[in-house]
Amino acid sequence: MKTDDLIDALAAGLQPTRKATLNPVLLAFAAAAAAAAVAVLLGVRPALAETLSSPVTWTKGLYTASLAGAALWLSVRAGRPGADTRAPLAALGAIVGLALLWGAVELLTTPGDERLADWLGRTWTICGRNILLISAAAVVPTFLSARRLAPTRPAFSGFALGVATGGIAATAYGVLHCPESTAAFVATWYTIGVAVAGLIGAAVGRVALRW
Repeated sequence: MKTDDLIDALAAGLQPTRKATLNPVLLAFAAAAAAAAVAVLLGVRPALAETLSSPVTWTKGLYTASLAGAALWLSVRAGRPGADTRAPLAALGAIVGLALLWGAVELLTTPGDERLADWLGRTWTICGRNILLISAAAVVPTFLSARRLAPTRPAFSGFALGVATGGIAATAYGVLHCPESTAAFVATWYTIGVAVAGLIGAAVGRVALRW
């Protein structure tokens, strides 16, 4: 048999493979685990139905969910060798930048004697800690959702998955429990909590995502 014929015969039964991506079932489980952790560890806000009818609550949730979405996009790109990660990084930066700008404008338009209260709220000392607490419930399924990927920079991929975990946790925390709603508070303390989750994810990824 000629070499060309042999190659054609071997290739005849091959089917194109789908691009590796995150497991949506495990991501849904991560979101459910975060919501359950809020309910069990922190408690659900009273009058939750009324809270959920407020556009402010959903604006806060949209910010943290957008962080999670951009970080998951970054995770997929980082988990494909040679893929360009600039677009998801830019999206992540733009989301944070927009929130910080919104918070700054809010503070500038708030009377001077009310600005500190607007920025710190009543729970600034525990907000980041609570986000990390809820992240602990969502981190395992989030990282497991990336098993099909092949990251060449484990720490970078771990950072992306950590931010995604933090965003998922912050969304559950913000919608179900946290009473704070000012843009300045969310842009500062929520962002710090999610960023720390990303740094922890980078440390975990350095070991857990090596191959």
